[in-house]
Amino acid sequence: MPDSIVTDLVHEKQSFEDHARAVLGRIRTALAEVFSALGVNPAKPQEVARRFNLNKNLTWKVSKIICERDPAVAFRHVPGRAGITILLETLKKSGAPVNALGDLNKSFHDLDHLIDLHAGDRETFEMMLGSIARTNDAQQHAEAQRKLSFRGNSAIWGVQARVQLCVNFIAPSDDPAFVDLAWLSGLVDFRRLRGDATWAIASARKAADDGTILPVGNIEAIDPDFDGPDRAPLLGKFCSEPTPKIRAELGRDGFVRYELVEGRIGNTAAETCIIGIFGRRFLRRIAREGDTIGEHVARLYTPVEMLIHDLFVHKDLSYAFSPDVALYSQLPSHAPFPTGGREKGLLPLWERVHDLGRGSSAVLTPELPQHHEMIKSVFDRLKWSPDDFHVFRFEMRYPPIPTLAVLRYTLPQS
Repeated sequence: MPDSIVTDLVHEKQSFEDHARAVLGRIRTALAEVFSALGVNPAKPQEVARRFNLNKNLTWKVSKIICERDPAVAFRHVPGRAGITILLETLKKSGAPVNALGDLNKSFHDLDHLIDLHAGDRETFEMMLGSIARTNDAQQHAEAQRKLSFRGNSAIWGVQARVQLCVNFIAPSDDPAFVDLAWLSGLVDFRRLRGDATWAIASARKAADDGTILPVGNIEAIDPDFDGPDRAPLLGKFCSEPTPKIRAELGRDGFVRYELVEGRIGNTAAETCIIGIFGRRFLRRIAREGDTIGEHVARLYTPVEMLIHDLFVHKDLSYAFSPDVALYSQLPSHAPFPTGGREKGLLPLWERVHDLGRGSSAVLTPELPQHHEMIKSVFDRLKWSPDDFHVFRFEMRYPPIPTLAVLRYTLPQS
């Protein structure tokens, strides 16, 4: 049996992760041995460039490959075939040992084979490497991939926005079994790229643990000027002028959707639209059978540059002081969250929830200077004291769509 076939069979039995780590490890080792034999310190790429008369960008890449222990990061610095050829020829002319050069050349061929076997092309291979990257590097890699997706989705759907905002407030109700809820949701600097694009900027629904729809109950607008059954509950002061035109619809799926109608395209027609509502005795405070988890959902269906998902928790509701976050796919490959259960549809997530401290000043946000004033308007309307609330934030750049970002905590039994 030819050696190439034997090698393929061995690699097919390896996991992608093990095979990738082994090949990229051999490249690092082979490069280090060649540079050691030549008495060159690869950690000083400028000196390497001067000694061998090589392009500084090429020697910087080589330095990164050797010094980087994470194979997923090291691969991003592997030069293309032309750069590899220049490197090998230069090292050969400089007197590098033949055996060491042979090992280095073979390691690059092994990388080509690795890519062909598991991915088919370099771009797909780099995406797959994200699964074995360290947390910080994986987060940066994932964000770069999501940015590409943001651009593609903007073109496909004909819309994009700078910020998606979702803020929830929970406070004790006059019924000790429930809590009051206030909620802000909307898009900042929403732009149409096509004039025929309509878009739901927010939606609301209540559900039990198994996804069973619960009655939404009585909700009121935070801004009294936009309260009433025939009006969308905008937070008028913080919306763009003229006031965006909104349609509100109750669907058969139990969602109340607030939809921006068609409009002009481009920057000059950009709109900011914030919904603000509250409900008394809106969510359970004490667990009961089938309703044991508190969840606050940001529905991500719009291409946006930044998601800001805040949770304000009253000091008397300490059970919600350590919220977790999960990101769920909403593609129809299975029953969507929550009806499909809380283990299905989960997407990798490296970003975490941050405790911002107490009070409305904790939410000062460079991307959204008016955020503090929005929060203050909620406290003024509901007669709550900002100092009584702890603030938790999940933020994500270029969040994938369609997904749900869910902040959750376990309800106490009594």
